[in-house]
Amino acid sequence: MLGKQIRTFEANEIIFLEGQAGDCAYLIESGRVLVFLMKDGVEVPLKVLGKGEIFGEMSMIDASPRSASCRTLSEVRLATVTKEQLLDRIQSTDPIVRLLMRALLDRLRLQNDGIRGKSTSDSVVHNTKLESETQEALDRLDLENRIARALDAKEFVPYYQPIYDLNSQEVVGCEALIRWNTSDGKVIPPMAFIDILEESPLILDVGQHMIECCFRDLVRMQNDLDLDSDFFISVNVSGRQFADPSFVRNLERARNETQIPARRLKLEVTERIMTEGPQAIQTLQACRALGYKMAIDDFGTGFSSLQYLASMPLHDLKVDRSFVNQMMTLERSLSIVKTLIYLANALNLNLIAEGIETRDQLELLNKMGVQMGQGFYFSKPVPYDDFINLFLPAALPQAA
Repeated sequence: MLGKQIRTFEANEIIFLEGQAGDCAYLIESGRVLVFLMKDGVEVPLKVLGKGEIFGEMSMIDASPRSASCRTLSEVRLATVTKEQLLDRIQSTDPIVRLLMRALLDRLRLQNDGIRGKSTSDSVVHNTKLESETQEALDRLDLENRIARALDAKEFVPYYQPIYDLNSQEVVGCEALIRWNTSDGKVIPPMAFIDILEESPLILDVGQHMIECCFRDLVRMQNDLDLDSDFFISVNVSGRQFADPSFVRNLERARNETQIPARRLKLEVTERIMTEGPQAIQTLQACRALGYKMAIDDFGTGFSSLQYLASMPLHDLKVDRSFVNQMMTLERSLSIVKTLIYLANALNLNLIAEGIETRDQLELLNKMGVQMGQGFYFSKPVPYDDFINLFLPAALPQAA
């Protein structure tokens, strides 16, 4: 712990007393500490703590007074944990985890009250912040349960946004984007559920469902249209999916059921996959070895590093829509696009521009050498049948 503060205590020395405000917690580096309550003037031991254990954290988590007292049983060396250090980590956790943590704290406090002979009704405290966090956790649980039911009901479907060759303006592929169409006809926008889905274990099942849909729909497209053999579908794959040891096996099982060549399914990832550990990188490499193509999405919008481009087995680099939207008016955005083009060319990567909305953007990107693009200028993401209609000559954008 860089810059940690160390406190030392002699044997039989009070560290803090019940009822005091909690300004820090302690991590025991050496020695033993007794946690106790006072009842009718008599010390009631609760637990003896030793090296590597933490104590004093309860009052900081829920801003309550110390619920017990602590004293040393021997000479003790303690590293302090500040409120900022602890609360910053707690606030970054899942709200459901925070709810479970508070439930455990409440039970411990009630247990201590029982030892003292204190009425549990005296412990009820109105805390607006805690009530808000509890509601957030309950809302999240409700949404996760709804997502699980929606998966069973096959309410998650891919919408397809065509990807065009910017020179010929022919459709060369498409990106599959998840949509939630409820059984009662409602459409839940991705922004309402995608973040929670990606942080939930449900992303593994929902992600596999989307991959299976893409393979099946690619077979349908091949039957409905005279597609070029290089036509591809891109599907977004989360870092959590790549970190799943069974991902490649499930991916290949879905592909073998349709006999689609691996090169026709493009797996889109973000640089955040690098934070998922070695299993995710091994999975990337295994997919590349099997013939799947890889694209990095949102590059330059997160914690980007050129190391990612050098170490990841990529085929495509996608220019984020935020840069495309602003490149006509902001010189910095245009400079970033030019830099990405240079990098892609130097690393022998294809470029796909997202978020093309105007002909001026299209012509500039084409002039700068961007090979492919997608965006509302061509089409928004649409259901399968509407996507098929895009191949009709009247539906294709006409060159000026």
